[in-house]
Amino acid sequence: MTDCLWIGAEEYRAVTAQLTGALPPRERAALLDVLTLYNRINTLSTICHSGRGWIGASFSIAELMTALYFEVAHTEPLSDPNRDTILLSKGHAAVMQYAALAGKGILSVEDLQRFNQPDGPQAHTDRSTPGIETNTGSLGQTLSKAAGLALGGAHRVFVILGDGELQEGQNYEAFMTLRQKNLTQVIPIIDRNGIQSDSSTTDIKAIPNLEGVLAGLGLRPATFNGHNMPAVLDELNRAYDAVHPSILIANTRKAAGVSFMEADQTQRRGFAWHGKAPNQEEYLAVLHEWVDKPEARFIQKALHQFLNQERTAHESAHPAEEETLPTGPFFGRHLAQRAEADQRLILLDADLEKSCRLTDFARACPDRFLEMGIAEQDMVSCAGGLALRGKIPVVNTFTAFLRRAFEQTYTNATEHSKVIYAGHYAGLSYFTDGKSHQCTGDVAMMRSIPGMRVIYPAFNEEIPQILSWYLDQTDADPLYLRLHAKPCPLQHIAPPGLPFEYGRGTFLRQTGARSCVLTSGPHMTQYGGASVDALAEQGINLDLCILSSLTHLEPAWCAELANTYDRLIVVEELFETGGLLDELNRAFACARGQGLPVKQPLFHHRAVHGLPFSTLDPEGLYEHFQLTPPHLIPFLSVCAEPTT
Repeated sequence: MTDCLWIGAEEYRAVTAQLTGALPPRERAALLDVLTLYNRINTLSTICHSGRGWIGASFSIAELMTALYFEVAHTEPLSDPNRDTILLSKGHAAVMQYAALAGKGILSVEDLQRFNQPDGPQAHTDRSTPGIETNTGSLGQTLSKAAGLALGGAHRVFVILGDGELQEGQNYEAFMTLRQKNLTQVIPIIDRNGIQSDSSTTDIKAIPNLEGVLAGLGLRPATFNGHNMPAVLDELNRAYDAVHPSILIANTRKAAGVSFMEADQTQRRGFAWHGKAPNQEEYLAVLHEWVDKPEARFIQKALHQFLNQERTAHESAHPAEEETLPTGPFFGRHLAQRAEADQRLILLDADLEKSCRLTDFARACPDRFLEMGIAEQDMVSCAGGLALRGKIPVVNTFTAFLRRAFEQTYTNATEHSKVIYAGHYAGLSYFTDGKSHQCTGDVAMMRSIPGMRVIYPAFNEEIPQILSWYLDQTDADPLYLRLHAKPCPLQHIAPPGLPFEYGRGTFLRQTGARSCVLTSGPHMTQYGGASVDALAEQGINLDLCILSSLTHLEPAWCAELANTYDRLIVVEELFETGGLLDELNRAFACARGQGLPVKQPLFHHRAVHGLPFSTLDPEGLYEHFQLTPPHLIPFLSVCAEPTT
């Protein structure tokens, strides 16, 4: 959607100029309310323009962010090492921070229009954006980083946390650090809007007496109305000058400021405005609510003019449900179908039930669905305990967030616990939400755990076979499944219809060529297949083999592979170390150690060689790392030996 209203620097300056003089507190608060509305408008427009973003989290901190940037904190000039710092631990509210930075003139409206694109502000706050101090997105880490900044000499460090985020245990370690080191210059602010994702925090992991918990840790909590500007200013200024570590608790409403969005409690799975971007009708309805508010008095004429424009209806920013399910959603659906037949299965989730498509299972088997909240370490260790009681727990979260539970995963493996780790939203197909949520090094991480089976299915049809094979195993080593959230835009190769064999590859193209392309996963199978077929039309023949098993490749099978081909071309959307190429070399070495004759083929390799980023293009990350057919075809052509 591109038909949006933007509040430019000139409109902001007209208001901030009035804040420079001595004003009664009521008048100052009223002007800050005007700026809060401007920030909400630019946040709304940014999210609608890109079709991505989190209105609920952004709007609940609008007053807090406005008061900090335009009144309380001294954040400029950016070159001043003694300036105050504002950190957004609850990364979903990034757009509200970008709106405030634009209001200060640090960013521009044009920057907001590039939100979620490689050359613009990222989905979660990132140091590549002027005015942003730390990379965020993975919850629970920023308060500890604030303590480090303070210990390093920072002046004042404000940290806005979510109430759902308090389920991450690292926050409590940081609270104790603040108290022990007497870090009064760190000022945590909890945005208590009552809702995480689509459910009330009390339904996931309640803290009946948050103030008492924090006081028990030696902090001094102060609770106030986070949408009342005079109260916000009073508490922020008091904390600024405090001589003991304090913590602010702002009672707010998620998506505050819009009657048909805002709430501070909801039915289970009932809140609609966590990650939804409004369509044009909804966007205009919000502006109609705001146009006659006192806070809109300086821009009322512009608002009316915008709303009175003739405009054609735009299609919703939300894509239609995919007809062909990617491997992640298919996995969730298949688990629900399998649950009745196998009572051992217990699903654990980290507040990503809808994203990981687990709702069918949760409703069919509520007694075997454990919502663990935003607490990956707790979830993984709990799964280990279930496994010790003969259950088969299935751990579900985004692949990136399994990184923080690596030690717990390792410990479970030392007990030879039979646990299925489902890493959803893996790889480059998760293109929108930036490096904190994208993960290409997970296979290397999981391969380093002794006994861990690592499988990266290319087709949905493999998943029932994989689960049947694994659940029938008599040993108890764990399984890691790497799953995609989005389908490949190119559907070139149909499922092969071959039985899944752990430790062996499946040939999708066999021509008698002396060169073979080896790959894994849905996207690279499709891109690799299209590239191989395009080269065949040019008279350059290559075979194509997918290896869904990324651990325990059979040495004998690998020896046969090595002796068949002169060149092996490994193309993978994994980080360049620790993935498929490393597993092949391990298997070749193992084959030689067993005395098998193994010819040494010439290897070529293309993989991910840097950090990913936010983009609105489903193929953008694959293109950046030169993994799409236009890049692969010339690469494979150079690697292969031409035949006629």
